[in-house]
Amino acid sequence: MKKIYFAILSGLFFTQISNAQLILTKAANEPVIGDVNISHRWDSTTAINNNFGPNTLWDFSSLATNTAVSTSNYTTVASTPSASSYPNATFAEDLGNGGYNYWKSTSTPTTQLELLGIIQPSISFNLNQNPAIAIIWPVAFGYNKTDAFTGTVSVQTPTANLTGNATGNNHTIGSGTGTVILPGGLTYTNVLQVTATQTINATLNLGPFPVGTATIISTNYQYYHNTEKFPIITINYQDITGSFSGSSAIIRINNNVIAGIREASLNSDFSLYPNPATDKLNVALTNKKAENVSVKVFNNLGQLVKTAQLGNATDINNQIDLTGLNSGIYVVKTSVGNASSSKKLIIQ
Repeated sequence: MKKIYFAILSGLFFTQISNAQLILTKAANEPVIGDVNISHRWDSTTAINNNFGPNTLWDFSSLATNTAVSTSNYTTVASTPSASSYPNATFAEDLGNGGYNYWKSTSTPTTQLELLGIIQPSISFNLNQNPAIAIIWPVAFGYNKTDAFTGTVSVQTPTANLTGNATGNNHTIGSGTGTVILPGGLTYTNVLQVTATQTINATLNLGPFPVGTATIISTNYQYYHNTEKFPIITINYQDITGSFSGSSAIIRINNNVIAGIREASLNSDFSLYPNPATDKLNVALTNKKAENVSVKVFNNLGQLVKTAQLGNATDINNQIDLTGLNSGIYVVKTSVGNASSSKKLIIQ
C-alpha cells in the first residue's frame, strides 16, 4: 500500500483566458479527447513555499532535475479495458502505466467535471454510485468548493483480493495569485494557484472479514498560466495512515515549459562527478561566453553551506572541497552569468 498513489484530483487541469483576470473555464480548460499532458519530475531537498494569498512569490528556482517523465493521454472510454464498468463516463485518462481515470463532463444542471472511477494495476476505485465532483466551472481566485463522494475499493495483493468501501471529500480553492520562478530563473507572472485537497477513508475486507482501514490525504498545489492548458508546475503531497501507511511528495513541471527552462538555464553541458561524492566534487561545463561561473551548495534545510567561484574560462573542470559536510542530500546550483541550473547531490 505504501506505493499506491491515489489520483482522484491528479487529473484536474485548467488554464486562464485573460492576463488581467485569471478565470478557468470548461470551454477553454477542460481536457478533451486527443489531449496529451506530459510532465517531468523534479526534486527538492528543501521545504517548498506553497503560500496562499494574492501577490505571492513562489520561488522554485532551486529544484533539481529528475529523469522520470509522466504522460496522460485523453481518449475514448470505449478504447479502454474497463469501459463496460463506466457507461456514464464521457472520456478516459490513460496514465500510461496500465492505469486509467474515468471522467464525466456535464453542462446541466451545472457545468462541472466528475470523477467516476480509477483503475490502477493493484487498486481500483468505483465511484459510480456517488461520483467525486472535481470542479464546477468557472474557477478564479477565491473559488471554494467541497464535495463528498462514496464508492467501493478493490486491492489486489500477491495472496488475496481485498474489497471494501470508500468515503471522502474533495476541497478545491482558488488559493493564490502571483509570480512563479522556475529553475534557470524562468519567470511567470499573473499565475493562479489552485489547491485541491482530497481525503479518503477506506475500509478493506477479505471476504466477510475486515482486515484494515486507511485514511489518505492528498494535496495538490497547481499553478496555471495563460500560455498553457495544463499547470506549469504541480506539487503533490500524500499521507496514508491507519492499518496501511506511507507518504510521498512529487513535483512535476509541464513538458512545454521545459524548453523555456533549458533556454534560461545553462546553455551548455553541466555535470557533477562523482555523485554520490565523499569529500571532493568536480564541476564540469562549457562556458561559451566566458562569463563568471559560481557554485552554491544547499543542504536539506535550504541553508547555504558552500560557495565557490570557478572563474570565467571557456572550459571549466574544477574541484570543490566538501570536507566538513555531513552525509545526506544536497542541491548544487551553478550559475553562469545570469543563467543557472541546479542538480541533486548525494554526499556519503
